[in-house]
Amino acid sequence: MSEADTPWARLASRVTRVALARKDYTYGSLVEALTNDGETGGDRAIVSRISRGTLRLSLFLHILSVTGARVPERWVDALRSRKDWDARASAVTRAEMSSQPPELARDLTTSLSRLGTVMAAKTLDTQIQNGSLPLSLFLQLLYLLNSNSLERFIDQDDLAEAARSTVRT
Repeated sequence: MSEADTPWARLASRVTRVALARKDYTYGSLVEALTNDGETGGDRAIVSRISRGTLRLSLFLHILSVTGARVPERWVDALRSRKDWDARASAVTRAEMSSQPPELARDLTTSLSRLGTVMAAKTLDTQIQNGSLPLSLFLQLLYLLNSNSLERFIDQDDLAEAARSTVRT
């Protein structure tokens, strides 16, 4: 199964499309807004990543910003930063992890493997630190951390259903 065929990638696509629909943005108006704000990803590439659900958290955060979407309260400080979008994505992920009990944030790789995402702890840590986390992986982390930060864009039940469909025992 390719990355785009996973329930998590489909949710990443859906959460992004919901964010766009809530602010009445088309792909064309989004690409124009992103380009005007310095995004250099290319029109087709951006639309393709959204459609396949293979976009990074940093691009999703940039989309929320240019559309004027209201972001979760625990993300506000991280997104006020003047740093690049990768640094903001890292800060958002750390904010999510720090707001949870340490025992939930510890050994996330074991929990991720039960959801079908096998990766070394060092790889996960690197992706968190440099802000290169895929949105689909961030959604898995939100599920594991029991966070409802994206409740404006996706039902918790949908996260749980994606988890049930990918659980390995």
